[in-house]
Amino acid sequence: MGKFKDVVPVCIAALALSACNQSGPGDQAGNATGKAQDAAADAGFHMQPGRYRTTVTVESIEIPGMPAAMAGQMKAMMDKASAQESCVTPQRAARGLDVVKEQMARGQCSYARFDAAEGKLDAAFTCQTGEGMAMTATSRGTYSGTGSTVKVDAALSGPQGKTMHVVQTVTTERIGDCT
Repeated sequence: MGKFKDVVPVCIAALALSACNQSGPGDQAGNATGKAQDAAADAGFHMQPGRYRTTVTVESIEIPGMPAAMAGQMKAMMDKASAQESCVTPQRAARGLDVVKEQMARGQCSYARFDAAEGKLDAAFTCQTGEGMAMTATSRGTYSGTGSTVKVDAALSGPQGKTMHVVQTVTTERIGDCT
């Protein structure tokens, strides 16, 4: 079960970045989204440069055969390690969706569906996490040029056929200027 714990932060980081940046990174992640869809998403994206905090709150976690007390401990551990701050420079903001596309490709992720319009996100994606594990997830939420709130419902399948189910909320907010 230790491998599941190691996989979740990687997948959630990819999701948080995609939700914050409203990207449909399929072209570089192995899922052709079409140039017209990418152009429309690029035209609607205006992330402001600045310092951002991304927080992942684990709402529920289910692992076959794991006692409830142990699952609670794992949830608490994941919650503690899930807040990160980063600086979006003017140069990075100007690159827009390209940053996210590159990160999703490195994470071996592809989208089955990605709809982002009028401040609302609805997506489904799969990430190959290595060592025989994969994550399939749906995400729904809201976004703006200064942040996002996205609920993620993910199933992580392991090499022994066991599947971990996690429901999380990923919140990204601009907290000031970079220093």
